[in-house]
Amino acid sequence: MPPYRPLSLPRVPLAQQLTANLIPDPVTPAPAALVATPISFPSLLRRSRAVRDGAHFSYVSPLPLPFPYDIPVDAQGDRNEQIEQVLRTYEAPVPPHGAAHAAPIAPGRRTPPYPDARLVAFSPDTHVACVPHLDVGDAAAWIASTSGQAAVSSGPSLALDEAALYGEAVPGRDAEARQALSEWASGRAVSIALDPATRVGDGDGAGVHFLARDEEPERNVREALSALHASQRGSGAAHAPWSLRYGGHQFGEWAGQLGDGRAVSLVETQHPTTGARWDLQLKGAGRTPYSRFADGLATLKSSVREFLASEFMAALRIPTSRALCVVSLPTRVERERAQPAALTLRLAASWLRIGSFEIHSDRGEWESVRVLGEYVARHLFGWADVAQGASDAPRPPWALRLVREVGERNARTWALWQAYGFMHGVLNTDNIALLGETIDYGPYGFMDLFDADRACNHSDWMHRYTYRQQPAMLVYAIERLLDALAPLVGFEEVHARAPRPGELLAAPAADLAMWADAAEAHRAPLGAAVQETMRGAWAHAWAQRLGVAGDAPAVQALVEPLLDALRGLDMTLALRALSSLALDAQPVEEAARRLVARSAPPGADAGAAEAAVAAWLRTYVAWRARDARDPAEVRASMRAHNPAFVLRNWLTDEVAARLETAHDTAFLERVRALCARPYEVAEADEELCRVGVPLHAHLPSCSS
Repeated sequence: MPPYRPLSLPRVPLAQQLTANLIPDPVTPAPAALVATPISFPSLLRRSRAVRDGAHFSYVSPLPLPFPYDIPVDAQGDRNEQIEQVLRTYEAPVPPHGAAHAAPIAPGRRTPPYPDARLVAFSPDTHVACVPHLDVGDAAAWIASTSGQAAVSSGPSLALDEAALYGEAVPGRDAEARQALSEWASGRAVSIALDPATRVGDGDGAGVHFLARDEEPERNVREALSALHASQRGSGAAHAPWSLRYGGHQFGEWAGQLGDGRAVSLVETQHPTTGARWDLQLKGAGRTPYSRFADGLATLKSSVREFLASEFMAALRIPTSRALCVVSLPTRVERERAQPAALTLRLAASWLRIGSFEIHSDRGEWESVRVLGEYVARHLFGWADVAQGASDAPRPPWALRLVREVGERNARTWALWQAYGFMHGVLNTDNIALLGETIDYGPYGFMDLFDADRACNHSDWMHRYTYRQQPAMLVYAIERLLDALAPLVGFEEVHARAPRPGELLAAPAADLAMWADAAEAHRAPLGAAVQETMRGAWAHAWAQRLGVAGDAPAVQALVEPLLDALRGLDMTLALRALSSLALDAQPVEEAARRLVARSAPPGADAGAAEAAVAAWLRTYVAWRARDARDPAEVRASMRAHNPAFVLRNWLTDEVAARLETAHDTAFLERVRALCARPYEVAEADEELCRVGVPLHAHLPSCSS
């Protein structure tokens, strides 16, 4: 498959596309709703509102402008209409008659004050691993060549032939391809394709419109499903960006509707060789219907932190979303202080999460739960036996199976978090992916001076999401998923099959309650299964880090005393030192001194630490002796599972500060390269492996 320009990137087949399988927001029922007309109301794309009728997502275009918007209003005119007129200039105009696509760059995005953008980060590793068929031109080389300069990679100040956004790669035109990537990743260029049967004009109602209660009755879920089935019979030509609707339990409390308040998905595509699917999404893309009180933007610092964390977690072989690039904007956003804004073009197999089910169960939208569950089971988990929609095929149960699958996938991922000292920081149910990938990097942290009760989020004053608590938080989250699917789980037990379309919609409340009660018997076994899966994966990961073999209880008996001995020592440096010690050729006391010297912070009580480490080493040496493996072979294996480099908060702060003050993209790339290959570090980069300022002094908050 040849490389494609951004707006021609091949999509997954229609039958697998999220927007063709799930229910759209009734205010934006089709891609044509994003086309601005004289009677449209684009403010509804940016207005925080309760999305209704069982919708799973809203069509919305990226608009990374400061909010509240600075819109001049003439006091003599209709203020609301003047606001709509200005906002219409930022939305796709009506395409010429017969055109399949709306203009990729709307009139309001062609001139200032619409901002320029600047590529500051690009990951060649993510490009190759996820979207090698995307033409990125000379993005990496341009970023390197403009380090230290106030450069611009896209925006109104640069001319671009919009045809460059489409088609296949053109040899010798790498600069044009890089600019096309920047236009897309900054949210300025937007792909909106219309169904050939769609007419868009001044009076046919296309464009975002308000369904006023006194003019048009609120559609119910049955009508929404009818519209969904009609879209599934379409040509597949229509498409537009979208944001997901979901809810969540935040710090243990139900928070209601949340959703993608600053994230907009652009396209679902597949790796040309592996067939792996990737949902490409812009984070920091501006207001959506789910933004609540926020501006929809992201800071440069938080964007760079997510970019680097994604790269590092992938190198550790921990399931994770990825990040292709970061573009900065001249816009300043207000957080704890005024900071530069930026967008991250990130990728995941799916951005659906536990909260995607919770919002519908909380609203009693059981048909939406069924539709979502069938899509996830069939197209994300690949369960071909699961019937979808109005099929006459047998309907084997899937609801309890889905809860178990989500639990097991996340248990294996979280086990690796624990083994490598990663702390997510915000383990709310709206941040936990159904596919078990690590997503939504916010106030994360990697353990440095070991403290099992460490929280890495300044906002987590209750210490709910500490390193020690993370496993229990997964059990809590899976219980919330069971709650969200409980009536379906009970229905399947009573009827020995999955529900058909409409059955849950017509079910009496008493039956729904009875089915939900029947699911309660699965709560304890599910929790036990999650814990057992996590324990096994955790033991396997630790066995690799320590170069030993044994079952989970035996490994646990070795690791728990090690973590006690490491308290106050740097976890990464200690384990890396352990992987290099010739324990067969030196006394335990000398080995303990070397390990502590490598991993203790200045001023630590080295004597106490050495005694604790030496006591553990005696047990460990005896274990290694029983294994009777070649010591050199064991050390080589351990070095392949114990990174020399770990991404520390002081370092991400340094990267962001250098970008903000000196446009230092070279330093960012230096750190990115370490993240991508953390097991072998050049001598010149060893200074970036030190503890530096400990984690507890660099705690970010949820505000980013």
